Amino acid sequence: MAPRNSGNIWASLRSYHQAGGLNVANPAGAIGRTWYVNTISGSNTNNGKAPDEAFATVAKALTMVDSFDIINIAGVVKEQVVAPLGVFDVTIVGAANRPRQATSGGVPTGGGSCWISPDSPTAATALLELIEQGWTVQNLLFAPVASSPCIKLTRAEDAVHPDPSHASILGCRFAGGGASGIGIEDSGGCHNVAIEDCIFQSLGGTAILGIAGAGIATPLMNRYARNFFNQCTNAINIGASHSLFLQNRFIHNTTLKLKIAAGGYNMVLENSFEDAEADIDNGHGYYGIATDVWRNFSSNTPAMSVGYATV
Repeated sequence: MAPRNSGNIWASLRSYHQAGGLNVANPAGAIGRTWYVNTISGSNTNNGKAPDEAFATVAKALTMVDSFDIINIAGVVKEQVVAPLGVFDVTIVGAANRPRQATSGGVPTGGGSCWISPDSPTAATALLELIEQGWTVQNLLFAPVASSPCIKLTRAEDAVHPDPSHASILGCRFAGGGASGIGIEDSGGCHNVAIEDCIFQSLGGTAILGIAGAGIATPLMNRYARNFFNQCTNAINIGASHSLFLQNRFIHNTTLKLKIAAGGYNMVLENSFEDAEADIDNGHGYYGIATDVWRNFSSNTPAMSVGYATV
């Protein structure tokens, strides 16, 4: 069966560009169609091909996308969805200027681009689960269901959860939500994931969490850069091999600050920690691997600190 976007790809690219679809993280690679979700004025009886024909739900948009498409989101999403099988390199973009909580007392204010718990959520279920490679999520606020992740990357190398490696989560905000909520969860061990320029605030669980899941691999060659971890119970707790932790800021996180749970040969560079140099140890929530290189800023030393404690 031919793919849904099997027409002239260059004609599609031209109309895509005219619709503003190239204003994304990777404009050179953007060749698919643009879809729109507007929870304020959209309808699932529309065709979703223009801003004034937007869908009302992300779930509907996900039934339409093919590889290389873009989904623009306006308003307040209250859904728990799984991205489709066999679809790669989709970009989900918040249409608002900055990711923020766009409700007042739970009622949408009429602006913003945020994704929060449904009124009657399914327990232990992510807001968005990615299962195929190369997806990007950008410029959205997320607030998780209790004890659940906002975004879950599930790698089992099977017919249901193949491999969401090579994902990019850029410029998003993860804040509040249900008790013990999680920002981003890697289940199974993904490769070449970029989590950059995000804010993780007041999460009762863990901001970035790795779990064994199907236990495919230790997360490999991932990049965690320029994120801000503020007032979370745990900031980062993930296995990491040959990965980069660069210029992240950690403040007021109560238990784990940065725990590399397994792996090795990581570069942990130019991060800013609120603790004194002597307290970058297990007792204060820092765990490295003996083969790592750590060069970071502590609260009481003008030069970079090199200390850390191994798992």
